[in-house]
Amino acid sequence: MRFGRNLHRWQVPSWADSYVNYSYLKGLVKKKPTVTILNRAIELEINAADDFLSRQNNLIELQIETLNKNWGIEIGCAQSPYYHDVSKHELRALTSLLQDFAHDVAQYHLFAKANHDAISRILNKAVAIYGFEKPCNVALLSRLDDWCHSLISCLVQLNNTLRAVGSATKREELAVTPRSLLLERYGQNRFPPETIRCLAEDNDILLDASLKRQYPSISTDRSLALSQLAQIATIHQSIRCQGVFLASPKFDPDQDIVVYKDLLHQIIQSLARFQRYRDDSSATKAFARVLELLGPGHRFLLCTKDRLGRLPLHDAARLGLDGVCREMIAAIRAQPSETWKQKLYVLPDVFGLTPLDYAVQLGHTTVVELLFTELSFKHLSNEQRVDISGTLATAVRSGFIDISRRLIHEAWGFRFVSRFGQTVLHLAAERGLSVLVESLVALGVDVNARGDARGWTPISTACVQGHTETVEVLLQAGAEANIEDQRGWFAQDHAAYRGHMQVLKAFSIRGSSFLSDKYGAYHSKLNVLPQRSPTDSIIFMYLGTLNLFKRAAGVDITQYRRSISPVLIPDTCLDLSISLSGVPDQGHTISFPVIPEASDQPWCFTVSDPDNATIMFKVTSPLEDKPIGIAVALLNALKQGLGANRESLVRDFTLPLISDNHDYVRTVVFTFVVARPLSLQKQAPTEAQVLELGKGSSLGGHRGTDLCVMSSRSHVDLVEQSFQTAVEHGADVVEFGCNPPMHTLTLEQFMDVNNALSTIQCLNDILERLPWEQSDRPRAATNLRRNSLGALRDMATKALISQMEHTLDYPRFKSYLRGHSIHEPFITLEMLLCNLSEDVPLDIELKYPMLYEAEDFQMDAFAFDINHFLDKILYVIYSFAGPWRRIIFSSFSPEICIVLVAKQQPYPVLFLNDASNCMTGDMRATSLQTAVRFAYRFGLAGVAMASEPFIASPGLAGFVRRQGLYTATYGPLNDDAEGLELQAKAGIDLIVVNKVKHARQVLSHVQGLRMQPESS
Repeated sequence: MRFGRNLHRWQVPSWADSYVNYSYLKGLVKKKPTVTILNRAIELEINAADDFLSRQNNLIELQIETLNKNWGIEIGCAQSPYYHDVSKHELRALTSLLQDFAHDVAQYHLFAKANHDAISRILNKAVAIYGFEKPCNVALLSRLDDWCHSLISCLVQLNNTLRAVGSATKREELAVTPRSLLLERYGQNRFPPETIRCLAEDNDILLDASLKRQYPSISTDRSLALSQLAQIATIHQSIRCQGVFLASPKFDPDQDIVVYKDLLHQIIQSLARFQRYRDDSSATKAFARVLELLGPGHRFLLCTKDRLGRLPLHDAARLGLDGVCREMIAAIRAQPSETWKQKLYVLPDVFGLTPLDYAVQLGHTTVVELLFTELSFKHLSNEQRVDISGTLATAVRSGFIDISRRLIHEAWGFRFVSRFGQTVLHLAAERGLSVLVESLVALGVDVNARGDARGWTPISTACVQGHTETVEVLLQAGAEANIEDQRGWFAQDHAAYRGHMQVLKAFSIRGSSFLSDKYGAYHSKLNVLPQRSPTDSIIFMYLGTLNLFKRAAGVDITQYRRSISPVLIPDTCLDLSISLSGVPDQGHTISFPVIPEASDQPWCFTVSDPDNATIMFKVTSPLEDKPIGIAVALLNALKQGLGANRESLVRDFTLPLISDNHDYVRTVVFTFVVARPLSLQKQAPTEAQVLELGKGSSLGGHRGTDLCVMSSRSHVDLVEQSFQTAVEHGADVVEFGCNPPMHTLTLEQFMDVNNALSTIQCLNDILERLPWEQSDRPRAATNLRRNSLGALRDMATKALISQMEHTLDYPRFKSYLRGHSIHEPFITLEMLLCNLSEDVPLDIELKYPMLYEAEDFQMDAFAFDINHFLDKILYVIYSFAGPWRRIIFSSFSPEICIVLVAKQQPYPVLFLNDASNCMTGDMRATSLQTAVRFAYRFGLAGVAMASEPFIASPGLAGFVRRQGLYTATYGPLNDDAEGLELQAKAGIDLIVVNKVKHARQVLSHVQGLRMQPESS
């Protein structure tokens, strides 16, 4: 889930238009066109990605050729001894170039893999929706597979070279006279024999004398040698030697000598590379010195291109050297006026990028400011319209707010429309950049423009992402909330479905009353529960943590990367295999990066002996011959330590990854829960109960707020009388809670409190009175002053209630207090099943603490073992429910739902979700969307939500129901007549209320209105 919503976060911003249009293909496959049409659409999208990769592959080959020629090496073929005794300066420079190149190739690989994963998901959806195995041409995907393999091969070659260079760099023994790859590349015989020693010692006097002996007169050979030595001196940081070479007359602009073109490029790259020039002012001074030594006659080098078509200004802008850019611009301006000079600053290289493009893409704000301040772009012709340039779109996609503001100020790129029909306002809304919205609207960007793929307006996009401030700014700018997208959804429908309740507060109108549905057959095929025997256990596992308040990468190999530096192992080249020891056919393999959320990737293992289950994690990479790291988890051992029938609420565990050399690699994090078979030998009902959908709204009695207070006797509570009252007042279903106690009291101790609070016992047995109650104490003949200190009747009760007002989640009442609320003994599940009529359906809410709740409530982070807890409840139900009792299970705990649906099938299970009222800590319970996804992932009957999303967007009720899921709601809005009537008309299956009698009157009125047309 959320693959499409998260995809933009994995895209290279400047390449965004070259990715496959996942949203368009997803919408198309849901419309279920002919297979021919779908295949053609997929092929066109793959062609766009394929064309981009073909162009980039040509540039990769050009870069490899350039590196090989410049350094006299052969990437991927050089062995480690080849680089031994080479100057450390040259090795560091070569390493930097190779790493930059490898990073670029890794980006291309990420591009290919993201597109591959997107097409794979589309094909999987097509298989599920069309109902046969291969509705699409799977061979289309092989083209992206081939690109992935090709780029991996290129990375392998680069890593082999990096490994060899790194090995030579780490050698401690140094040669007396180090080698120079560049001198060897240019020819050792063309330079004095003491050249390398002079460079190492920065001995300009000796080197100058040696060169004069070798080249006594000015010639082309001498000019070429000096220019080559200038580059070498720059890399070796031989500043005085560099000055000798640059000050000598040597350059001839009429000669097409490649080394001339590369000289300033090498100098600029060296300024950015070496630590002494990390300070931009130092780099600026150094470059100003270079220009001074060159003199005006040789500044034509500022306008020469290297093999990649880059000007020196390209390099300075790309590396963020704004001071160098300033010196360069001043030097170019000093040249005689020429027509080509006006376009110099927007000339593209072989990648199609200008200096401004590089500065924007890499976020160099000062360089962008400089280029706009120092240069004028008014001379650009209509063929170079800057208002439709993609530069602003790149800045917005990258989140560079200051750069975006400057581009907007210059009216640069504000009319841009992507291949997918997105304006820059869509992009700003997608990333929550509310500060840019007003400026873009002022320039004339359509605030209600609809994208091609989904028909979303900017406000719809902001609602999907949950950017509240952006939504508010868009509404103030004139955005319309009642524009439907291609599926007929309004912006507020998206916000309600995705749980963005703060966003909904910005709208004054409700969402749609009808929302187009998805394919129920498709969802039914997403059930992850495996086929198994009744005696098998199931291990449910997720990679990483599901705790939203905890940040932990699923796989972390940071330590390994440090140990193999400078070799590059990008995340896109990592695979994780998860297997059950001794059962190889149950293995799973994950390729990184994982674009969907972890909650969308559960894995299941069936085992006969869960106490001895062992899970193995193996991290591999196509760039490495051996596994990177291995970890083993003894599941039962991870759960021990709290005693019998208890377990920790912490379900994510961190394991160390160890290499084959026993080195520490880093960690793997996973989350798991084990569903064991029912341990109690009790016959389960043979017929599974099915919840009927769309039969009208049923009414449920809820043990909610203001329960059984004397002023509100029509409410319900957890005593037998309250259930009977709820049925009498018109409840179709009554709710009952099964709660594991969050304390260490024994049952006898806990029930003793119950007995002490019993009305009858308190009245009949003075010895069992409340210890603080003063009214029943024997009166003594004392003075009035002493009598004045005695408490009035029920003063202690009121004092207790006033103290509880300051406790966490106080529900504004305290049950079972004499004279204040309905007071009867606690009712047990067995008593309820035996005493309540069998024709009354029960909604049994299984309360089980979750970790984030325990942290909020400052409770212990452990509870009863989840299997033990459910076994006890199921035993009572199987024993006393009877054959006709209709029962619904519900729980806020995802683990309870998972284990319960695995343990038993007779009774339906609903997933409770309170995301509308408070922030949850589990990523499976953040919205109606995640709840729905979770429900059909694990075969649950439906979802029960706080009613806010359905009231904000009534069409969601039918949308969820048409996916085959039962819908139930609860919350204070259900006691409001308007909210109750709205939900009944929308078709909510079960409405749980506190005021049962009032709710029944409202529902009867709604049903009467429905009957009127038929009777007339």
